[in-house]
Parts: sequence; C-alpha cells; structure tokens
Amino acid sequence: MKKLLCVFMLTALLAGNAAAGVHNVGLLTKLNSTQEEYQTYMDAALSSGLWTLFTVESTDTAFFVFYDSLIAMQLGLNSGEVNEIDLPETVGEYMVNVNPDYAIACVSVMSKPVYFAFGFLEKDGATLRDRFNEALRAMKEDRSLALLYDRYLKKPGVGEIEPVKFEKFDGAETIRVAVTGDLPPIDFIAPDGTPAGFNTAILAEIGHRLHVNIELINIDSSARASALASGRADVAFWFQVFRGTDQQPDVPEGVVLSEPYYEWNKYLHIRKK
Repeated sequence: MKKLLCVFMLTALLAGNAAAGVHNVGLLTKLNSTQEEYQTYMDAALSSGLWTLFTVESTDTAFFVFYDSLIAMQLGLNSGEVNEIDLPETVGEYMVNVNPDYAIACVSVMSKPVYFAFGFLEKDGATLRDRFNEALRAMKEDRSLALLYDRYLKKPGVGEIEPVKFEKFDGAETIRVAVTGDLPPIDFIAPDGTPAGFNTAILAEIGHRLHVNIELINIDSSARASALASGRADVAFWFQVFRGTDQQPDVPEGVVLSEPYYEWNKYLHIRKK
C-alpha cells in the first residue's frame, strides 16, 4: 500500500467543516489544550523542528478536530465532517486492515518520539507510580516487555488481537486501571468486554509482578483525567506524551506519569477510499 509523507500549513483554527482549501483532521481529544491551543502548539512544533513533515500534492490547510473516542472519530470520518483521522502507525495499520473502506492517505514523521505511559494523580499516586516504574524497569531488563511487543504488536495476523487473562490473588490489593479501548491493537476492549492487546498484556504482567489484582475500567479517552480525579480509577493509560519539550498538550496539571513503555514517531492519516 502506497504511503505518502504529509505537510500541514498550520494556522489559527477556523470554524466550519470540510471546505475548499481546508483539510480537517480528526484527533483524540487532548486533555491539556483546546483545539485552538493545540493548533498553535503544532504550528510552533513545525517551526522548532519537533515535527519533520514533507510535501505532497495537497496544499490544503489542515485544521484539527477533537473527538472523545475512536468511535466518534470514525463517525466524523464516515460522515465527511473530517477528511482524515490521525493515528499512531500501528493503530492506523490495524484500522485499515479491518476496515475495507479505509486507506492510508499519508504519513507524518516526528523528529523526536512520542510515548505511552501510565498516569496517576500527583497528590496521592506517586507511590503507586514508583511501584509501576519498578515493574516496568524489570520488564525491560529481562526483555519481557520486548517479548510482549513481539507477541501483541509485531507478529499478529490481520485484524487479530489476542485476549489477555489476569491472575487473581485472594486477599490482595486491587488496583483499578482506566483503559480506553481507543487504540487497537495497543489499547483494546473487545465488544464482549474481554480485555485484549498490548496494553492490557502489560497490565497483566505488572499485576503478576506486584502480586495485585488489576480491575479494568473502560472509559473514553477524554475521561482519563476525570476518572483519576473522581477516584473511579487509580491509574489511567496515557496516550500522547512528547519527548524533548515541556509542553504537553495531553497531560493536564496534577497528573504524573510512569516511565515510557512504548514509543513511536510516525502517524498515519486514514481516509475513506
């Protein structure tokens, strides 16, 4: 499948849907910026070299549109509200594989990686974060993390996401983890509620190493911070964290993060055929 490298001319966000000369791109909602602020941030990222982007045929101006979940973003694409949706490379490839009406429009490349981590409330989650970090470090050292990557992301067949089983420890502590299911095959909950994919496999391994019970709380991506603040969850899967900058459009004040456990630097822009 042909992949084209994208360029975006980022300017102030304008109202309105897709129109001549305007290219609307759907994104999962950021929790530390409005659409307008994110537009400004991306404009600055181009100037600073955080994004490395290349020209294609289109010279349309790109405007970002936030969606609270992957399903809502797909509805926006299917209805024509946006021209494309923007996803990490692994997720974009999965979406094209399982949706025959979708195709890869182009690829954007970051000069510095973006990573996934787990989020905790700063006021009472630091100790739990340290425990998660200890487990993640051990998984990196003994290559368990690399083996999970190979099993759940690198080798699966088209559209295949392997279910994950969690151990149960009688009388042990229960840690409630908010997962979105919005980034298959990384973060995924099957329609019947079965946890599956890379992120939940990591959680199962952390539960095993810490000898705790993991309870999954399924939420939309936009509800991550509120799930922590309300006490509904102790931990939340965190999607987009930029390396090499203090500006974090998706990390609100009061949230602290674990060490990274997955990095990438390419986004796929998915369109309808």
